[in-house]
Amino acid sequence: MITAYLRSIAKRFLRRGQTDRETQEELESHVQLRADALERDGLDRPEAERRARIEFGGHSRFKEECREAMGGNAIDQAIQDVRFSLRALRKSPGFSLVAVITLALGIGATVATFSVVNTVLLRPFAFSHPEKLLWIYSQRSDNPRTNFSLPEYCDYRDQTTSFESLAGVASFNPSFADSGPPERVQGVRMSASAFSMLGVRPFLGRTLIAEDDRNGARGVAVISYGLWSRRYARDPAVIGRAVNVNGETREIVGVLPASFALPNLDTEIVVPLQPDSDPRRNLRNSVNFLRMVGRLKPNVTRQLAHAELEAIRQNLQRQYAGIYTGKIGITLVPLTEEIVANIRSVLLTIFCAAGAVLLVGCVNLAGISLSRAAARQRELAVRTALGATRGQLTRLLLTESFVLALAGGSLGMLLEVWGQRTLLRLVPADLPRIESFSIDWTVLVFAGALIFVAALACGLAPAWLLSRSDFRDALVSSGRSSTGGWFQSRLRAWLVSGQMALALVLLANAGLLLRSFVRLSSEQPGFDPAGVQTIRFSLPQTGYDDVATIVQFYDKLRSRASAINGIKSEALISILPLAPKSISFVHFTRPDRPPARPEDTPSTNYRVVTPDYFRTMGISLLEGRSFTESDDAEHPPVAIVSSIVAKNHFPDRSPIGQRILVDDTDGNPRQIEIVGIVGQVKQTNLETPAKADLYLPLRQMPKDGVPWLRNSAYWVVKTSSGAVGLERLLRDAIQNVDPNVAVGAVRPMSEAVAAALAARRFSILLIGSFAAAALFLAAAGLYAVMAYGIQQRNREIGVRLALGATRATILRMIFKEGALLLASGITAGFIIALALARLVASQMYGVNERDPFSFAVVGLILSVVSFLACAIAARRTMNIDPIVSLRCE
Repeated sequence: MITAYLRSIAKRFLRRGQTDRETQEELESHVQLRADALERDGLDRPEAERRARIEFGGHSRFKEECREAMGGNAIDQAIQDVRFSLRALRKSPGFSLVAVITLALGIGATVATFSVVNTVLLRPFAFSHPEKLLWIYSQRSDNPRTNFSLPEYCDYRDQTTSFESLAGVASFNPSFADSGPPERVQGVRMSASAFSMLGVRPFLGRTLIAEDDRNGARGVAVISYGLWSRRYARDPAVIGRAVNVNGETREIVGVLPASFALPNLDTEIVVPLQPDSDPRRNLRNSVNFLRMVGRLKPNVTRQLAHAELEAIRQNLQRQYAGIYTGKIGITLVPLTEEIVANIRSVLLTIFCAAGAVLLVGCVNLAGISLSRAAARQRELAVRTALGATRGQLTRLLLTESFVLALAGGSLGMLLEVWGQRTLLRLVPADLPRIESFSIDWTVLVFAGALIFVAALACGLAPAWLLSRSDFRDALVSSGRSSTGGWFQSRLRAWLVSGQMALALVLLANAGLLLRSFVRLSSEQPGFDPAGVQTIRFSLPQTGYDDVATIVQFYDKLRSRASAINGIKSEALISILPLAPKSISFVHFTRPDRPPARPEDTPSTNYRVVTPDYFRTMGISLLEGRSFTESDDAEHPPVAIVSSIVAKNHFPDRSPIGQRILVDDTDGNPRQIEIVGIVGQVKQTNLETPAKADLYLPLRQMPKDGVPWLRNSAYWVVKTSSGAVGLERLLRDAIQNVDPNVAVGAVRPMSEAVAAALAARRFSILLIGSFAAAALFLAAAGLYAVMAYGIQQRNREIGVRLALGATRATILRMIFKEGALLLASGITAGFIIALALARLVASQMYGVNERDPFSFAVVGLILSVVSFLACAIAARRTMNIDPIVSLRCE
């Protein structure tokens, strides 16, 4: 049965000419048979054939019934509708071009933003059952998300029963070299069992295994997909290659998938944690450098796991009194949520904005299609009189919309593919998982669904209204143009008001983000980035075992820098302000004012600097003195604090000459004298208020800090305004002192400030562009409706003018109609924008999400543009001749 049906369809479309001839011959044979019968009844042959044809009626109806019986009629009708739609659209090239471009921009923008959302938020993570994975922080009274020490991690790992496994993860920024010069890479040290716990499968080779964590095991490393692509051009032969990592020979055993990511950590290289490799890290009061990640056992909830870890923490506090007292709790966060937490709201806002632009475009085209359908009512009425059903006419209008949507969607996808590189240049560099960006089947399915929805949005209103229309009026109108009735006019007005409302919502969002961006850009970071160049580097593991060797390296570097023209000053610092994913803090107390509770011990950002650092960075010295070369190991330790330390912890006196106890060694806190106060500096980002800062001179850095500073330090150089070509000279200066130093890129400090605003800049650029597009489309929609209304009311305007109305009166009438549309759109837009304001509250800085000034400005902008559109449309009335209008009727 099915085979015969499919065979008939194939015959119909593959042998259409033969099928039509056979059908015609069969119909003709039936006519001749009937004529023969009539001839036998006594009629002559011509009269018999004439009567036979009258009895059978037109052949077209019988042919149509035959086609339906053969199958595939719906396909044939669809093909005919597409052909007619293409002919009809060719007759209206202006409308067709505008519709295709509008849909292409809307669909292209929406698909482009969805492809980023899909890559970052929706695409499955490289983990097995990620809903069971938790990222674990320690809590302090002044910081809800701090790290653990190695002994703590071991205690939690050994005592927990709620987790299948716990793994430790630590930041690791080594030098990396093979056959070329060393470079700085950013990665992690991780428990070797972490990959099996996470369920991560390598792209190439293998991941770390338990044997890799044994002390003395063969050195191995796993590299990221990005490092593999950038440095090795995706060469599969990289597996087994020996590389030098921080002076140690390691073998590359695997390449991670492109979608692998960890929260707030770069993973260019992953090496085993090897807990027993450094005895100092196993001391109870050692540095807190580990995050933890764990997989819950089946049927164990996050609440139960949190309660168990809290119980372990309290037992540790009782067992090791005085060591863990500052830690007040445990924070558990789903791993996948923590990876995207900082960017989720921004991406979703941008995606919704792109969708709103597409919706405005579809509503715009629906209004224009509605006007075209009203203008074509006489044509449609004639089709109805000739036998077309309302279903066929509805299908025809929807087919036109689908043709336009398919053309616009195809062009939009081409624009999206061509614009991929531009889009990737706009996204923030630290966007998680962006390395795995690609157009996959999910994006293609979304694009197809978007085209279908856009076609319905553009054509459904005209098609639905057609089913309610009475074509008799159109047939008796003697060619007079029709406006389609009161309801059609109201519907067009509602569509325009909807466009206005959506445009205002986008404009309000863009205005709030712009004001927030301006406020944040005007924030003083506490330093002057002008003319400052920065270079991050890592010293080799061998040859720099104490403070003296690092000081010696810096002295040689400073000597070489003095010979470079254009350098005003230079300095060294352990962590640069606004350095991404970098944090270092210590706890301190005033000996004469110990905290009431151990957990209330204050903390401060901890920085090691050389004497010229404050002058180089333009950080003001408020009181006391700066560091000098005599602040070395032979003299009592000194420190410089920020004004926040002075304000919060020395409200009763000047801190100059006072001593504080600083816990910056593996031993007991040491006493340090404050010799200076400097201005506050925003160390981590521009959004949050500056915190307390503590600066120590390089020559007095404790030995426990040598591995930390050796792995990562920054050289900052203040240059004169006319200095050019210094980048290569600065890199060469470091390499000439020690060619084994891994040197990063030379980066202006102004770029670091710009990078701190990258996510906001990305958001305001895209949403601002979408808002401008929505404003243009809304204004174009208002113009189209007003111009169409004027065209349909030519006779009415001619009568008014003939009866003595002035053109100014006519213009007031038109502007009044436009003002009513604008007022309804703005009112609805304000209501929607205010209702959605809380969704963007997290992206505001220094501006209330319901800021009246921003709303007033965008309302004014929309009003001005709308009145300009009305004015352009109203120019048509200036050319109306009442005599000509009346004569035409």
